[in-house]
Amino acid sequence: MFVKNYQNNKKGSSWSQFLIKIRIFFFLFPAAASSGRVVKVLAGPLIRVEGKNVSISCDVNDYTGPKEQDFEWSVRHNEEFVNLVGTYDLSFTANKYKDRVDSGEIAIKRTSDNSVILEIINVKITDSGEYKCFTPSTDVTSSGNYEASVILKVIPDSLKVSGSKSRSETGSITEGDAFEMRCSVSTDATSGTYLSISWEVNSGSSIENIITLTADSSISPEKKYSERYKGGNIRLDFLGNGMYSLLFSRILPSDNGTYSCIAKEWVKEANGTWTKINEKTTQLVTVAVTPIDLKLAVTSDTLALTCHIGGLKKDLGVEVTWFISPVLNTDMEKTPVVAHLTLDGLVNGSDSVSLGRITQNSFQLVVRDLDKTDSGYYFCKVTVWVQQFIGSWYKAVESISAPVIVNITSLEPRYITHHTILNNPDLAGAPTKLECRMSNDQNVNGATLAVSWYFKENSPGDVPLFTYNIASVDHNLVLQASSNYSERVKNGHIVLTKTDNAAFQLQILHTRDTDRGGYFCTISTWTQTKNHNWVQTKNVSSSTSVIFWRQDSKAVFSPGETFEMACKVIGENLKTPRYSIVINVEYAGGKTKKIISLSKDSIINLEEWNDKHRLDSVVLEKTGETAFLFRMYGSQISDVGFYFCSISAWTPDVGNTWTKTITDVSNKVRIAFEQSGPSFNVSVSSDNHFVYPGETVKIECVVLLNGAAPGMDKISYDVKWMHNNLQQSEEGHMLTSVDRWGLVQPGQSNSSSDYSLERTDAQKYLLRIHNIESMGHGNYICIVTPWIKSPDGSWQKSSEIVSEPVLITVKLDFWNSVKYPIIYGLSAAAAVGLLSILIGYLSVYCCCKKTMKANNKTRDLYKNTPMLVPSEMD
Repeated sequence: MFVKNYQNNKKGSSWSQFLIKIRIFFFLFPAAASSGRVVKVLAGPLIRVEGKNVSISCDVNDYTGPKEQDFEWSVRHNEEFVNLVGTYDLSFTANKYKDRVDSGEIAIKRTSDNSVILEIINVKITDSGEYKCFTPSTDVTSSGNYEASVILKVIPDSLKVSGSKSRSETGSITEGDAFEMRCSVSTDATSGTYLSISWEVNSGSSIENIITLTADSSISPEKKYSERYKGGNIRLDFLGNGMYSLLFSRILPSDNGTYSCIAKEWVKEANGTWTKINEKTTQLVTVAVTPIDLKLAVTSDTLALTCHIGGLKKDLGVEVTWFISPVLNTDMEKTPVVAHLTLDGLVNGSDSVSLGRITQNSFQLVVRDLDKTDSGYYFCKVTVWVQQFIGSWYKAVESISAPVIVNITSLEPRYITHHTILNNPDLAGAPTKLECRMSNDQNVNGATLAVSWYFKENSPGDVPLFTYNIASVDHNLVLQASSNYSERVKNGHIVLTKTDNAAFQLQILHTRDTDRGGYFCTISTWTQTKNHNWVQTKNVSSSTSVIFWRQDSKAVFSPGETFEMACKVIGENLKTPRYSIVINVEYAGGKTKKIISLSKDSIINLEEWNDKHRLDSVVLEKTGETAFLFRMYGSQISDVGFYFCSISAWTPDVGNTWTKTITDVSNKVRIAFEQSGPSFNVSVSSDNHFVYPGETVKIECVVLLNGAAPGMDKISYDVKWMHNNLQQSEEGHMLTSVDRWGLVQPGQSNSSSDYSLERTDAQKYLLRIHNIESMGHGNYICIVTPWIKSPDGSWQKSSEIVSEPVLITVKLDFWNSVKYPIIYGLSAAAAVGLLSILIGYLSVYCCCKKTMKANNKTRDLYKNTPMLVPSEMD
């Protein structure tokens, strides 16, 4: 009635038409705003192949009621829907499908509270039809749609793939020859599907894809073969009638292997995505490439190549140049020159290369002291010159030979690395001696040895072992110690020696409790190239040997308990001494930290105990003249380590001054925890490792849990980001941090870049570097400290976990780096030029003014001066 009135009065005033439009708008708006429940399935029709598996998803949104929704699938038969399977009622399935549902051939699987997948195993042609997904109503008011349907079309498996009958199952071919493989692929043209064809090769050690003709008719070579495809060395052709050809115009020895052709059948869904519905493979041929017999004289590590010239006369001048290229290259300007024989007979080469004329028409290139860098494509260029008159030549003709492939291979060193314990300590403080020796060596003559020593700490259960590098001796016998052991090596407490040509020794003069664990070594061989560069040719590690002794004092705690350690001093030959004490802890890897000290005057000082939340948790008392007691309240997992006392004796001198007489340390007491909770690891990744100044960099830190994990409300983390510009210490400086309460603290940085830290997930933290500068280049490290809530409600701090560094490289933009210097230089030059013109103008103006005044004065003088009149005498 309302619309009718509007139509009958459309010739009325514009104002009434405006009011009518407003009423229509408010009438339609509520209906659009409350669309209600939405049930969706895959857009159809879905085309699938007989005998394959089919998955159809269904989800519901914008509903009310319980979070978990129920679903019912049915299929249309003879204009009626037959119950298939549901999530709630087990008796929902019709008898026709009961056997297939009971066997699992047809199943419904829940992927979330509001979505499921209908799976049909080994789908049949008779399974084609309309499938309906229905969701029973849980809404207060009925609105929206409660069901959605999709058409499933099952087509016969008509995909066929076969190799060319003209090819045998094995093929032997010479390097550099052309080689073709053919593959026939066909399917039912009426099925509405698309084909992709791929070639792959099985070399024995790996299977690699070569090239693919995709379903959208584009050719996609793999990265390894992309350069050869661009250069025309590999070509894929469609020959017609379902026949496809893969052609190698120049086959290489690396192309050995068994080749297969893979055909895949695809359909393009309604949303534009591609879905693979079928795949078949056929083996084509096994190729064995025979390397080219160069027929070159290669003796005593010397290569001789001869360039023959036909039709050369004696009175012609000849210029010969030999080139080498690692790849087949036609760009002569970029190809390195090995040797050059000038028209005057002068040879330009190197110490290991010579070029000479051995006959009238032959020129020989000789390369001595061969190594792998001499491998490549060799070819010669000959230029013939004709003499016009004495001292004048013109180029008559120039020709380039076909390339010759030279492969220089060297025998790889073979040897075994043995690790032996020469002296196994039986208590802390005793010496340890280890030996690393090479044996059963072959092809090692002329190589120089280097060694690296490693330590694996003991860890309980299945927690991964941490491996630390101790020190290395390189091929120049230069000692390099890691940061954890550098001080002990520098002080001579750890000694590395080379005892003979094939053996090295590691000596620990005073073995610590933290030195207990596994040790192994790695011996590497190094050879020097003719360019005087050192190259590592082999690296072999030994098995692991364990250093262990029983430790009498070992304390096992549960987090939150109190740890007590008593220190007793026994002094001899000391006159009225006083004692000062420092409590120390030694962590894994040998790092030592001072906790608390008590001076000889009984003054307490917190040394390196800087945890602001636990400043009052450590106490040091003097219980007697020579007795001290250390307490740690609420011990935590991060407190694991070896604790010991360092006590100094002080004796009085004349004048009431005190002198430190002697210092000694106690035995070590270990704190360990019986922990059944999770272990942690940290990984770091970046969206872009190479950036330009001014861009934004994203670096993500992910905390990984291993083992039984408590609820997420019982785990929290302290996270801090460190930056090392590769010129600082190993750790670098802090950029920003966030504590377990979510409080972000900025670090100290000289850069003008801004940093933002965001927790994107329960286990993920994202660092953004806005407007990065050149000084932002370097390694970025994420350090995570987990906190675990114990059953009594207290939070326990775990040990810090340091991620592997991620390197960000800031590439300089050439124009931005030179823009301002050019502008400033041009401005300064213009200013100086204008100033010079102004000074010159003023100088000329002043000088000319004075000259004009002088000329005027001279003119006036001539006017007032009597003139002599010339006369004659008779």
